[in-house]
Amino acid sequence: MNHTIKLSASALLLMLTSVMPSACARQQNNGSDKYNETAFAADKFEDKVVQADNSETALNAASSVSRHKAMNAASVLPFKVTCSPHDSAEVCALLGKAARLKQKPASWLLWSARQFLGRPYVGGTLDRASEERLVVNLHELDCTTFVEQALAIAECASRGETSFNDFARCLSHIRYVGGKVEYTSRQHYFTVWIDDNVKEGIVKDISGPNPPYTARQTVKTNYMSAHVKSYKMLSAHPEWLPGIRAMEENMTGSVHPYIPKAGIVNTPLMRQTIHDGDIIAIVTNKKGLDTTHIGIAVWYRDGLHLLNASSIHHKVIEEPMLLKDYMYRHPVQIGIRTARPLF
Repeated sequence: MNHTIKLSASALLLMLTSVMPSACARQQNNGSDKYNETAFAADKFEDKVVQADNSETALNAASSVSRHKAMNAASVLPFKVTCSPHDSAEVCALLGKAARLKQKPASWLLWSARQFLGRPYVGGTLDRASEERLVVNLHELDCTTFVEQALAIAECASRGETSFNDFARCLSHIRYVGGKVEYTSRQHYFTVWIDDNVKEGIVKDISGPNPPYTARQTVKTNYMSAHVKSYKMLSAHPEWLPGIRAMEENMTGSVHPYIPKAGIVNTPLMRQTIHDGDIIAIVTNKKGLDTTHIGIAVWYRDGLHLLNASSIHHKVIEEPMLLKDYMYRHPVQIGIRTARPLF
């Protein structure tokens, strides 16, 4: 006999707060231990991430097993989390789906990223709250949150992990330096993102061979500190500005090989150098910035394409235009760096 238990979103959230977490396999950074509360409390959704469709009606879209896992997933984490009940259920559903695959994909990241095709592009989802917290939002994605959350799903899937806490802990290390959930530790510049994720053992920085890595970028970043009013949370917390300046100064002067856009060609060498599922960061000559867009490499017969959360198409899409042609439409885009997931 089947028994269906219907819960309101508030009731589900309260249940979530009472469950102890499971650990992510990666060694955690001790500096994050001081965050001893969670933003899963039903009355603390300041970010207004929960929409009308994130109710028990939306949860019915997930299997009963996934709903059960979501309710028992983990909420007492060493940092604050903002996530709707629908998204927490979907995390568990995706990890369960990955665990049931009879054959592992050639690229876990490409498999994970394609689960989000068609999701709407929405920017600024990490900056809606008054304080920094780990934001899990699978229904509103920008280019960075798309790659980060797909990567966290992929990393968990590669290890057979299936709980929400596994995902949240992995995401914290992908998004923040050392996994420390603070605004000044968030990897606002992709140079920092690559460097820290290399240190974490999550990705490998691909910087050769030469060719096609024939150019070098000398990083000079100050965009955030020079445009504070463009960043909602930074404007509200001027005390964070020294930390952002320190981040910018630490990466300024670093030199990184990249492939010029003229060199993004459909050749055996390029296909050996860039693989399906590699993370592509588009290098820019725009003053104060290092990169302007990121996505995931997908090879077709005609050449290299970008799977990305697109502000042009307003959704997650495998760009029909060749990456090279896409970049020639944007003069400030001068080439690409790549990073490869180590799973």
